[in-house]
Amino acid sequence: MQFLIILMALAASVWLIPLVRSQRGVALPTLVLLVGVVLGPAFFAIDGPIQISLDRVLWFGMLAYVAINVRLGNFELPKLTRTDCVVAAVTAWLFLSCLRGGEMPDGTSPLARWLFYIALPTGMYYTCRIVPIGPSDVRWFSRVILGLGVYLAITAVLEIKGMHGLIFPRHIVDPKVWEFFGRGRGPLLNPSGNGILITISLVLAAIEFFQAKGRTKAVFAVLSVILLVGVYATLTRSAWMGAGASLAIVSLVYTPRWVRVLGLVVTIMLVAALAMGLKDQLMQIKRDKHLTAADAEKSVQLRPLLAIVGWEMIKDRPIIGHGFGHYQKFSGPYHENRTYDMPLEQARPYIQHNVILSLAIDSGLVGIALMASCLFAWLSAAWQLARSSSKDWHLQIIGLAMLGSVAAYFVNGMFQDVSIIPMINMVMLALAGMTINLSKHLRGEAVYPPSHQSVRSAPAGSLAI
Repeated sequence: MQFLIILMALAASVWLIPLVRSQRGVALPTLVLLVGVVLGPAFFAIDGPIQISLDRVLWFGMLAYVAINVRLGNFELPKLTRTDCVVAAVTAWLFLSCLRGGEMPDGTSPLARWLFYIALPTGMYYTCRIVPIGPSDVRWFSRVILGLGVYLAITAVLEIKGMHGLIFPRHIVDPKVWEFFGRGRGPLLNPSGNGILITISLVLAAIEFFQAKGRTKAVFAVLSVILLVGVYATLTRSAWMGAGASLAIVSLVYTPRWVRVLGLVVTIMLVAALAMGLKDQLMQIKRDKHLTAADAEKSVQLRPLLAIVGWEMIKDRPIIGHGFGHYQKFSGPYHENRTYDMPLEQARPYIQHNVILSLAIDSGLVGIALMASCLFAWLSAAWQLARSSSKDWHLQIIGLAMLGSVAAYFVNGMFQDVSIIPMINMVMLALAGMTINLSKHLRGEAVYPPSHQSVRSAPAGSLAI
């Protein structure tokens, strides 16, 4: 079976030739994201000193493609910005942090976690910083990611309806992988990660809806509804909240003030309703096939225990942390703390469920400060792009997609460590690289590639790629 998959991958690689010859630089990063989400290591991988999967092979091909085009003069290396340097500093600090903590008790190395969840996304960031991006590239990227989101949404609905025969890839509905089985966990096998990806597509659909005219607007309205249903099908509260936060950001740009006020009032009423009685029903909702409603409620009760353990660990090593990826190695004694009248021992089998706490425990205030600097720069650039004039529709798309993805990432990250969900960091860093890349247009430093000149003034909502 593995041999057949390799042959199919080699045959499919022929179709990369037109993409490479067209010098559409954003095509390969987008393809890496697409293959990584749908056909990642859970679908097919060759185990060894370093696990090899289809998306990782494509990732190396992407870097080679960029290097060759830079050498030939087709791509111009941009001037390094402070943001680029900070991204490199974060990557280097986490690398040193994972080495400092040594191996885990079970013999695994945190270096693999750094490689796949930090180094590969960093390579994606710099690739998207270097490749020339024009309006047609943005439209192409937006439509591919939107199509991916629709696929994930439909798959999530099929999962909760039990229509497993219609689902591809088959590992999504493998009952042997019991965690989150019965929810819309998608090919990443995680409903929060699935929810983040669908939310990013939902943001893109909402932007296209507001920019489109005529019948095209109805198409994007239908797609938005499908994506909303897909977010619901994850049966994950944080995914629902992340989608709401992301759509609220889009509304800040495209909707009149009275709509925003109305939305705020509805939100306040919903929060009040939760406080008056719906909270218990939401906390006890049965989601996984192998978990009872009581188990679902218990998962919520564990989070304060994990937060206490995390806080005590941070207090012991606040500056440099315990070492990237070393939480389970050093957290044991903290579960035995008797100064709290709480059953901390119940949280021992679990990893941290908060992305900020996890980063602070692993890398200390140094890591938090570096990451905060990156986020500030990315969000500032994204907001400027989102507030561009209507003629720069492609800048608005990437700016709002970045803002919406950060909102979904951190809303979900308040309830679990989303940084260790496969491909999520790759998607985030790809958008960050495109955001910083396109921000040069606001400074008047950018020149569109010759192949994109004809679409420079393409009308908003155009279906042409």
